Amino acid sequence: MTPSTAPFEMWSATHLLTMIVIALVTFFLMYHAGRQSAQNRLFFARRLGLVIALFFIYEYTWRICTYGLTACIEQQLLPLHFCAFMSIICIIALWWRARWASALVFFGVLSASIQAIITPALNENFPQVNFFNFFISHSLLLIAALTLPLVLGWRARLRDPLLAVLIMDLYVLLIHPVNLWLGSNYGYTTEGPAGTILAQLGPGPWYYLKLQLPALVLFFIMYLFVRPSSDKLSTPEE
Repeated sequence: MTPSTAPFEMWSATHLLTMIVIALVTFFLMYHAGRQSAQNRLFFARRLGLVIALFFIYEYTWRICTYGLTACIEQQLLPLHFCAFMSIICIIALWWRARWASALVFFGVLSASIQAIITPALNENFPQVNFFNFFISHSLLLIAALTLPLVLGWRARLRDPLLAVLIMDLYVLLIHPVNLWLGSNYGYTTEGPAGTILAQLGPGPWYYLKLQLPALVLFFIMYLFVRPSSDKLSTPEE
């Protein structure tokens, strides 16, 4: 990737190369961590949770210091987007292995947050700071979601897909009044970003109603990959 002052362009060489780098780094971490002892795998997960926490603090401190609090409010740069919410849930899942948090991270990140890497709502291009902040923060979510089953051995319960949908619905219900108050679009409850499936489903927030059944079907398909095996019970609830 070469330095550029041009706006970020989806599916450009920069975007494709970035996704390849993310995939390679994720594969390396999962392969390396998965071969460690149980104690070291837990240590890896907690270190990852700490990295997510520190990067979360850095990113939003940097935004406020760079743009100012008023501009952050006006430009929707506060930690109210779904992926910011998921960063906090990832920390809970990786450190305390709460089952509800683990379910939400696995199903929520691999269905919703990962779309930010594939179809990013991003203006800044390489090598601007926001470019790195955006892809690093979302890559950490992806790594966390895969760490749960591949490194920690987390296995879902049959009710976890429904639980994840309900918590995601709760986020939408809570953030939409905030959007109406601030005139913002956190969680994309008022308008779907260009190039995403939301933009094709009509006005917000009603497109989330159309996604309820497809989301449940998708989550139950995902559940098949992380369900407890017949000869091994799911890990106990933490």
